[in-house]
Amino acid sequence: MTLEERKFPIGKWTPENSYSDEAIAQNISIIEQYPAKYEQLTKSLSADELAKSYREGAWSIHSLVVHISDMHILHFARFKQALCEDNPQGYGPNINGWANNPEVPSVPLADALLLLEATHKRWTHLLKTMSSEDFSRTFFHLGRQMNLTLAQALHMAAWHCVHHLGHIQIALENPE
Repeated sequence: MTLEERKFPIGKWTPENSYSDEAIAQNISIIEQYPAKYEQLTKSLSADELAKSYREGAWSIHSLVVHISDMHILHFARFKQALCEDNPQGYGPNINGWANNPEVPSVPLADALLLLEATHKRWTHLLKTMSSEDFSRTFFHLGRQMNLTLAQALHMAAWHCVHHLGHIQIALENPE
């Protein structure tokens, strides 16, 4: 497996200009279903298994689960903000800083999984109440330095779910 395949097991995220209702529904389904996939894959892992990484110098499985639970709170909040304000500037965290915060290694995996599940339940509820017009609302993404529609942001979040689950699968099957 190449370094690029380890970094981007499903490829890099690329925004599309428009999304069909079916594509939006598929992305909502990913948001709804992926917390259970993370739990199924990680809940029975030993401390040694949780310490495995998908490539040298990358985050451990434990850190990936904490990362996705942290970041998806942010994704959910960006949706709420964009639905209430005209093209707001979305908060842009120091992702590596968050991932390397001293509390991360001691976060119980069950707590990170619970947070991910709860965030996704609320987010899915919100997503299913949104209109087509709502998905065309925008916010400025600081990290990417671009305006994103909420349809694009949903696609990016669904990609993020699958992307990091791929990292965990690599770490378990073919660790570095």
